[in-house]
Amino acid sequence: MKRSSSRLAAVAIAFAYAGSALQLNTGDASSIKNAASQVAKGLYVFHNEAATTGQFNQPQPWFWWLSGSGWTGLMDYTVYTKDTTYKAGLLSALGKNVGPKFDFAPPEQAGWEANDDQAYWLYAGLTAMEYGFDTLPGGPAWDVVAKNTFNLFASRWNADSGTCNGGLKWQYDPNASGWTYKNAVTNGAFFQTAARLARYTGNQTYADWAVKIWDWSRGVGLVSNDYHVYDGTSDDKGANCSSVNHDEWSYNIASYLHGAAHMFNFTDDSVWEERVHGFVNTATTTFFKTGIMFEQKCEPSHACSTDQTSFKASLARWLGKTAVLVPSAKESIMTLLKKSAAGAAQSCVGHGNSTCGVSWTGSGFDGQSDFGVELSALEIIQSLLVFEARFAVAADNDVTPTTTRVTTRPAQSTTLTTKATSALTRSTTPTPEVTNPSTPSTTATAKVTKLPAQSEAVTTMVTTVTVTTCSGKRR
Repeated sequence: MKRSSSRLAAVAIAFAYAGSALQLNTGDASSIKNAASQVAKGLYVFHNEAATTGQFNQPQPWFWWLSGSGWTGLMDYTVYTKDTTYKAGLLSALGKNVGPKFDFAPPEQAGWEANDDQAYWLYAGLTAMEYGFDTLPGGPAWDVVAKNTFNLFASRWNADSGTCNGGLKWQYDPNASGWTYKNAVTNGAFFQTAARLARYTGNQTYADWAVKIWDWSRGVGLVSNDYHVYDGTSDDKGANCSSVNHDEWSYNIASYLHGAAHMFNFTDDSVWEERVHGFVNTATTTFFKTGIMFEQKCEPSHACSTDQTSFKASLARWLGKTAVLVPSAKESIMTLLKKSAAGAAQSCVGHGNSTCGVSWTGSGFDGQSDFGVELSALEIIQSLLVFEARFAVAADNDVTPTTTRVTTRPAQSTTLTTKATSALTRSTTPTPEVTNPSTPSTTATAKVTKLPAQSEAVTTMVTTVTVTTCSGKRR
């Protein structure tokens, strides 16, 4: 979407209070917290409790999913900095968007929500679960909300398995544009959800699903042998996922990376550790330029849309948490995050205040800022505080699950399924039945790793774009 001069003027006025150019010393926790505080204020300029897009104002067409990502960023901010400024707004937004069945499928978003949109709100619930964040008044524990949403994804996967031998579709409404697309952001979200629930609960059923989704993603070609993650594939008109859209976006690889990190932390299996390192290496060569994060598909041409500018927020967020979950990846990840945070900070000089820009590899503000830009800048800067948080497991998680069997490349089916099943609500255990494939390709004996409380000082250095997902997919 092209931005008018009046729109830019409005943004300038909105950010006018933010103060002088952003200062950041990436080796000083106090400096990082101060910088994150300024960027969080810039993000919160978009807050509107009456907004139907998750309580953040968004341009048309609506980006409800992006508000979910924004609240997750502010939850990270609250936990990392101990600043509770946004806590009331966060809980209000989650309460109004979790839906009557506590599964992030509110009726108000029925015309806009796809599986990946729902997932980006679920990430806030999963994060709250792991942080031990406040529960919603009158609502169940966060793990119950996460399980409810997982069950919806599992039921939809089962309903969609008549083609491509599995895979979750982008849309769950058969009448919606994109119904035939089985994409990375959706299946990566399901994989990550299963992996996070496996680690948190110790329930092997979730690990089985994570392995099942992983093997399908590899088999169909969404995840390559060298850990590139491609945008999607299709079962349209009998295509049966026979070809793949090879566009690459940073949030797609981030989704699978964080799932793999949880699977390693849960199983202590070197296979998952190797996969984590594979994703980190590929992300480094694909989404970093001179060591600084950039959105390679749209940023060089200054063509990023509002949701595309937010994709780096996902990569920054989940790289940081992977550094905690997979200690062997910490050094390489933190090097990338520090240099990128410094690059982001030097871009935050727009409009005579601390407004951030899309590009972090240039010099100063590049003239473009929006909600996604501010969210990405917030996540890359505050990711340096990730060791201030503790990623817990359930209090009763003391079991050692059994061996998981993993699928090989699936045989392709040609039957098209019709419609996903209806919502499963408020269950406390996963209802979908896992079908273990007949031919194992990997075994993963799960071991629960309870991380200690994290408290580590950050170390050295001083010193943003726009939106489209799934090959410009947004409605």
